[in-house]
Amino acid sequence: MAIARAIYFGAKVLILDEPTSALGVKEAGIVLRHIAQARAQGLAVIFITHNAHHALAVGDRFTVLNRGTSYGTFAKDEVSREVLLSMMAGGKELEELSEELQELARAGRDASG
Repeated sequence: MAIARAIYFGAKVLILDEPTSALGVKEAGIVLRHIAQARAQGLAVIFITHNAHHALAVGDRFTVLNRGTSYGTFAKDEVSREVLLSMMAGGKELEELSEELQELARAGRDASG
């Protein structure tokens, strides 16, 4: 496993880009345990993920990006799970889309009725 090799060869920083994206729950848990062990051994870990639950399980600081724009960097005790999930899921954009879809549905009902 790449994480074990990095530790063995004395890496100082570990950059992981979506290492859990194609994994089931059990396999993702194994990767998250390895990340936690690497951090415990003093490695700096940059963990790139779309899964807020995975990020919250092992992270202590979070930088949220949306199309290259930073929403900010937050310490774990500075941001709630709900706010982090909303930012990662595109909260404002999802709200706008929901409103637009509701308007289209109303227009469709009005046209048919």
